[in-house]
Amino acid sequence: MPKCPNAVGFLMLGTVLAGGAMPLGAPAVAASAGGAVVTGPDADHPSARDHARAHGRHRAGQHDKQRQSGRQQQNLAHDVTLALTPMQKGQTDSRALPYNWQKTDATANFFSDQNNLSDITNRPNQKSDSTATGDTSDSTQKSDQPVTSPAPQDDAASAEMLAYLRDLAAKKQFTGSALVVRHGRVLARFAAGEADEERHIPNRPDTVYRVMSITKQFTSMLVLKLQDRGLLKLDDPICPYLVPQYIKACPAAWRPITIRETVTHTSGIPNIEKLPSYLANVTRPTTPRRLIRQFVNLPLLFTPGTDWSYTNSGYVLAGAIIQAVTHQPYGVVLRKLITEPLNLRHTGYSTTYPPRGFAKGYFRLGSPAPLLNNSELFSATGLYTTVDDLARWDRAFGSYAVAPPATVKLAFTPQAKCPPGGCLNLPSSAYAFGWLVDRLQGHRLRYHPGLFMGYTASNMYLPDDDIQVVVLSNVQDTDTAGIARHLATLALDL
Repeated sequence: MPKCPNAVGFLMLGTVLAGGAMPLGAPAVAASAGGAVVTGPDADHPSARDHARAHGRHRAGQHDKQRQSGRQQQNLAHDVTLALTPMQKGQTDSRALPYNWQKTDATANFFSDQNNLSDITNRPNQKSDSTATGDTSDSTQKSDQPVTSPAPQDDAASAEMLAYLRDLAAKKQFTGSALVVRHGRVLARFAAGEADEERHIPNRPDTVYRVMSITKQFTSMLVLKLQDRGLLKLDDPICPYLVPQYIKACPAAWRPITIRETVTHTSGIPNIEKLPSYLANVTRPTTPRRLIRQFVNLPLLFTPGTDWSYTNSGYVLAGAIIQAVTHQPYGVVLRKLITEPLNLRHTGYSTTYPPRGFAKGYFRLGSPAPLLNNSELFSATGLYTTVDDLARWDRAFGSYAVAPPATVKLAFTPQAKCPPGGCLNLPSSAYAFGWLVDRLQGHRLRYHPGLFMGYTASNMYLPDDDIQVVVLSNVQDTDTAGIARHLATLALDL
């Protein structure tokens, strides 16, 4: 697979990125609790570096225009509780349907509201078969209710979920936000604890969190979407995409490694997150090239494709490849291909920090974690989002709003068997593209956790039952996986 020349790459942008090409130097803007966050081009990105001089003389004139545009976008996005549907935004994708949005009630130090949620998508009926690799059945159940609505006030399951979450909060065993949706009905929407202990700012159901490895679902889908557009193939070797922009030469051990293996943890490349050099610098800005430099010469753990070992390094390489084939920064590609089309207004990636007002991370209550720089997290763990946006993301798989049916089926198809104790020591039989494969009470389950430096998260999706369970916390010792599984079990018992 030859490298994609920059000149050809720029010509591709008009057809590659939905909504048209993003001019080099133009920021990606994501709505936030306190205004807009700007994701500018990566300083280490080859296109930005190579064309800096050509754009230099235009920057002075463009600066005022961008600043004015930024203020306009900031004004439009100032209220995170205002959820715009695609129709309101002038878009034509009728698959994104609105939730009812009513007031949130505050009780003591936590919020409980099964009525409130920003819009997500509905999903059609579809069936498929299974393979010997693991559980790949693709049957789905169509939502009976096209518009998400609150659960009845006397709904026993809803009451049980909220009682469970309130009890955890009262025992200081849950700090964060949680959401349970079934067939488009909000069964529980809850928040507890503080987003900022020093300033006593409470968590809310719409609080923005870092979600760490849930990022992998998004990065994997970008890779699959770029394959659909003909810019890469999953079984292409990685080195032609990385040399010379990100590495000077391909290590001999890396030559057989494929793109598929980078996003399924089967490359054998050691996990950058375990390296002392990485952990010592997580608060400092960096670039993808510098991240890759930390592990490019390390010996592999096993022959590529022969085993499974969780590694953020593979996802760093996947992010670099995404940038290489699109000639756009990762955050811009994420916005153009996923968050903007799906109206995930509070989801994104910034090379610095999440939007103002995001939940600060704590190792445990009263023990603040360091303020991470997003460039260190990159395409492996750098996503920020809300419980509402993640539920909408999950349902976009069922509606095929995120990608065509064949691509959605591939995203959920097992790619590697888990170790005997499960992938990440969690109940699971296999790993798909950013999703752990499991069954809950016999029902097909796809999910992924997130855990690092003050944050923990769990995003669970039961596609055959149209159930989404999202639990996000800014206190690392919170058992989000256990809480999510219990809530999912309650939702199944309806």
